[in-house]
Amino acid sequence: MKKVVVFFLIVASILSGFIAFQQTDHKEFEKMEKVEQRIGKEFVIPNVLGFANPSEIYPILLEAAKESHTNIFRTNVAYHEDEQAEILKYVLLTTETIYFKQFQLSGGDVLKPIDTFQGNAFLSTVHTKDTKQKGIIKDFGDNHVITIKPLQTSYEHLPMAGRYVVEGVDDKSYDVFLKLFSKKLNQHFKPKQYIVADDFKRNLSNNEEALDSPINSLSYIQYMVFIVLLCFLIYYVFNEAKRIGVIKMHGVSNVRLWFIVIGRTIASMFVLSIGISVLATAFVKNVTSGFIYTIMFDQCKTYLIITILSLVSYFYISKIKVNQMIKNRKDTKGIFVFNTLLKVTCSIIFVLLGTSILEQYITVKEKQVNLKNWEKNKDYGVFYPLSVGNDEEQQGMHKTESSINGDLYPILNKMGAVLIDSKEYEEIELSRNKDYKGIWSVTVNNNYLREFPLYDIHNQRVQVSEDTENWILLVPEKYQNREKEILRFFEEWRKPAIEYEEKRMHREVPNHLRNRKIDIIWIKNNQEIFSFNPDVYKSDNNKIRDEIIEVMTEKNSFVGERDLILGGGAKDPLKIKLIKRDAGLTYKTLEPELKRLGLDDNLRYLVTVDQYISKDIYNLQKTMKILLTVTSGLIVGILFLVTQNIIVYFNKNQQKIVVHRLFGVDFFRTYKGYMLQFVLMWIVQLSICFIVKKEFDLKLLTVVAMLILIEFTASIIALITMERRNKKTVIKGG
Repeated sequence: MKKVVVFFLIVASILSGFIAFQQTDHKEFEKMEKVEQRIGKEFVIPNVLGFANPSEIYPILLEAAKESHTNIFRTNVAYHEDEQAEILKYVLLTTETIYFKQFQLSGGDVLKPIDTFQGNAFLSTVHTKDTKQKGIIKDFGDNHVITIKPLQTSYEHLPMAGRYVVEGVDDKSYDVFLKLFSKKLNQHFKPKQYIVADDFKRNLSNNEEALDSPINSLSYIQYMVFIVLLCFLIYYVFNEAKRIGVIKMHGVSNVRLWFIVIGRTIASMFVLSIGISVLATAFVKNVTSGFIYTIMFDQCKTYLIITILSLVSYFYISKIKVNQMIKNRKDTKGIFVFNTLLKVTCSIIFVLLGTSILEQYITVKEKQVNLKNWEKNKDYGVFYPLSVGNDEEQQGMHKTESSINGDLYPILNKMGAVLIDSKEYEEIELSRNKDYKGIWSVTVNNNYLREFPLYDIHNQRVQVSEDTENWILLVPEKYQNREKEILRFFEEWRKPAIEYEEKRMHREVPNHLRNRKIDIIWIKNNQEIFSFNPDVYKSDNNKIRDEIIEVMTEKNSFVGERDLILGGGAKDPLKIKLIKRDAGLTYKTLEPELKRLGLDDNLRYLVTVDQYISKDIYNLQKTMKILLTVTSGLIVGILFLVTQNIIVYFNKNQQKIVVHRLFGVDFFRTYKGYMLQFVLMWIVQLSICFIVKKEFDLKLLTVVAMLILIEFTASIIALITMERRNKKTVIKGG
């Protein structure tokens, strides 16, 4: 029995250390992750064409920051090929800052204002061996990647539009900066409608639905473990009653008795826990003095609570009568009833806590499913903005369009660029064309069909060769009765393409395109088409259902009908496949081709598709990780409770159980008393849960079913183990 007490004390110590680590890790990371919000105020550069060009806007932003003596910050999330999330922080420093007080460096130095004006100096939690790395950021546990770079480098993969934070010397600095920024923009652009400071305060409300962090639930689980431990300590005293009676005969005081029976074990385990905790901190990377203090304090607090709880058993020791104990009379009914009530109470708390965790889990999972298609966002970028180049006045926009669609597209297509032209389904277009009587459709390329498969009526994956010369329509089978109408519409729709190709694009039309035919592939109904466009069916996660899909190949399409890069940013039909998920690296790779085609002055920036979606995905993954941690703690707590309950039950009925088993009584008949108790307790627990929750919803029933399964399985295993280990002792009269 003493071994079991030691085991429970070890579990309590491990849980205490685990909670200390998780909470310190959460606190230290959040301190770095949200530093900007604590020291400054947000503003938003809107996603409008006038503010799209960093070459124009950034110098104005820099001037305004210098004159108002403010610092500017920006944050984004990027994903590496191994799915490791990297928090990218961008800084522009023009004056003193408290920003770096939230970071500790294990080597090097922080960025100075001059570093943020020019060059590519950076700080990171990873030691990259790059000569441009000025310092290494300490990250507790070394399980996060954070990089701090100059703000101007953000435009290598982010659009100008987005959320920024201003840090000033006082509260007035924020308004001074915005007024200066607005004034300088007006002087530069001379717009018909003047830009005002309030234009940058719009859309500041957080569009992310806040999810409560469940990390504090670990503490509640620990408190329940303490209560269960208290009950077990009391039962342990009852179990040791005969020994206590013998020691009492020798005149040993009750305090001394408490120390011999319980106190010495607690003290020994406390010293051992402190020693192991100190050793364990040596294996934690970038350990902080705060964590060492926290884990030591938590262990002291844990054992102080255990000691105080164990004093309850002192009162039982003081009431033990020697004459009764020598006769081996010990009434365990009281403690068994108390233990049962405690088990019911803790189980109800576990059910309610588990329901709350499950609700959060379902919410997060739903959001992850909704954003599943957008996870492809990590692999793609868009050229934004589409600039008016140096030669446009002489040659017109049609030359640029011809070069992009005719010469650049084959290069991007071979790199894996995805095309989906779904602009007809943007909410503003649907509203504008609500009386349109024609046939709606989306246009995709082969790379799209590889990333987002569609299936024909024979349940075969649709595959279209890049050498296909006929125009391909993928049509849901429910439209088979309209085949002639569909063919007639698209034949008429495509007729002007030849004239446009020759007169506007100045391209020779191949013979196979002059007599281009249309082929229909019938596909299964109710298939979702991911639009890759944040403005399409926002309420339906940007998905289109049961619409006609036109498949464009290099051989079956005119240059003039390829709508690829329109200057719409994330809404643009063509998404460029990034090399190693790095927009800057991809642009550098493409730069020689852009210069050869004379497009380097038109396509100056390659940016991520949607920065906010990456943040949403990251936040959901972070919350899911915490939920799984808390769930693990919850399961440990349940197993702790079940094990303790089984030990009490077995010790109370051990002679009866062993005799039954010796005479060949089967397992379930032997333990029918426990099984009946198990069923009755869950009926009571369910009734109380119904009273508290006032309803039996599916989430509650799911948690109850999971807990019953875990408890029943653990009970069977524990009973078999207890029986095997104690059979000989009971037979010998132990």
